[in-house]
Amino acid sequence: MAGKTRKNQECNSASIVETRLREKLERLKRRVGIGHEIHVKWVPSATKFKNGKQLDEEVIRDTILIYTEDPDEASELVCHGFVEWILNQHTKPYRQLINKLIALFEEQQYERKEKIVNALAELLKQRVEIAFEC
Repeated sequence: MAGKTRKNQECNSASIVETRLREKLERLKRRVGIGHEIHVKWVPSATKFKNGKQLDEEVIRDTILIYTEDPDEASELVCHGFVEWILNQHTKPYRQLINKLIALFEEQQYERKEKIVNALAELLKQRVEIAFEC
């Protein structure tokens, strides 16, 4: 019975923390006047790594994911995630342009490589045919 009570308390405190994080994000959005589409999600049970470092928080599309278990640190990370989201909005058109350029470049390189492969394959085929004729 004590285990169920403790689990209920943990669930209640988790929902309280997540509610506080949402409220903080809403205050930030109102203060700045943008970002009404962004949300925060607290997932203290998840562990994420990037470049060999454990993440406390990350922004994926329009969601700030907070992984730290410490509610006070999670609250601070809402601000960090919100600023990161704002900067991502600024750089988004550049990233889209660069990604399109990369895709175009890869397509052109593939076509060039295929021409070279076909030409080399034809040369090898001719050499093999000449070798069999002798």
